[in-house]
Amino acid sequence: MAVRFKLGYFSPVTDDPLGREHVGYFPRMTEGEAWVSGRGAWKANKERLSREQFALIIGDGRVCAVGEITGVAVHGDRVAVDGDVLAEGHPVRDAWIGQSDPVMNASNHPVGYCDLPEEAQFRERPCGCGCGEISTRDFLPGHDVRAFQNRVRRMFAGSALEFIRWVDRMGAEHGLPLLDIRSNPEIRIDDDRQPPSLEPYDQLLSRTATPEPSQ
Repeated sequence: MAVRFKLGYFSPVTDDPLGREHVGYFPRMTEGEAWVSGRGAWKANKERLSREQFALIIGDGRVCAVGEITGVAVHGDRVAVDGDVLAEGHPVRDAWIGQSDPVMNASNHPVGYCDLPEEAQFRERPCGCGCGEISTRDFLPGHDVRAFQNRVRRMFAGSALEFIRWVDRMGAEHGLPLLDIRSNPEIRIDDDRQPPSLEPYDQLLSRTATPEPSQ
């Protein structure tokens, strides 16, 4: 499926999380302008968005831009997609640019999902676990767990605890918010515990990288 973002009326904005001075649709906007205006920030499910490859930007009932999604960023209680506008010649773009909104339902929500026949050829890709099998998602069912367990076994001697400590350490070094386990009285912690001295992830990979086993 693809995601559809429906633009509202043109309006100026302040303190925009994407650094824009205005959002919304205006006549004769270019495909690039439509993408900048329509890629966020929306109230939508991040996990579902992350599974989509293409986004349609709708203005005045018609497709103004088609983009390929490369990532999803969270901005407070909203999300925005990262990616690039598809150029003329791409089959998904050429099939839908200027066409009517493909999401036909009674909902007024600006975020919707639809099947595009032209995207089928782009959805198949190797499973993210490295098994070599083909999937239409990042992982085949259960293979995300397999990939996690394999890395814990190879890089952390099978200890999920050591992996979690390493994640917390890397997160702290990069200023990322960490789970406050003190808010859960059922979790016991050792305030004097020192985090393990683990190498950065890329160094671990360079030392231990081996092909994933086939299913």
